[in-house]
Amino acid sequence: MSESIDYKAFKRNWPEPRDRIDRIENVVVVGMPDVNSCIGGKECWLEFKSPTEPKRATTKLFGSNHKVSQEQMNWFKRQSNAGGEAYFMIVTDKRWLLIHGEWADQINEFTVGELILKSKWHFKKPARGKEQWELLRTILINS
Repeated sequence: MSESIDYKAFKRNWPEPRDRIDRIENVVVVGMPDVNSCIGGKECWLEFKSPTEPKRATTKLFGSNHKVSQEQMNWFKRQSNAGGEAYFMIVTDKRWLLIHGEWADQINEFTVGELILKSKWHFKKPARGKEQWELLRTILINS
């Protein structure tokens, strides 16, 4: 999967056109997430990851592909310490998962099942229903 393709699907399905969602290509701040947004007046960062789900349920999702880097973990910790919000938007070949940045230090160790349990929002693909995206928007506003 491609993070760029997943971001485009995210934007295409987003229910509120007045929200600002910008993809950021930053080579200056190492570890900074891909997307900055202002959703319902609340700023938030999203790091898109697009791994392929492993065949075995006991295998770590980020075991060999698209791992969260130490620089990204450090950025998430700094963001949390500053009182800001940041999430991982994990888009696999089978589902969408929103994981709070509080899990950044451990995220590479989790299986898909463990990530589902820790997710604030998740849906199997395709996530096209407006209700699913409205729920995601509400979660991001109220986080």
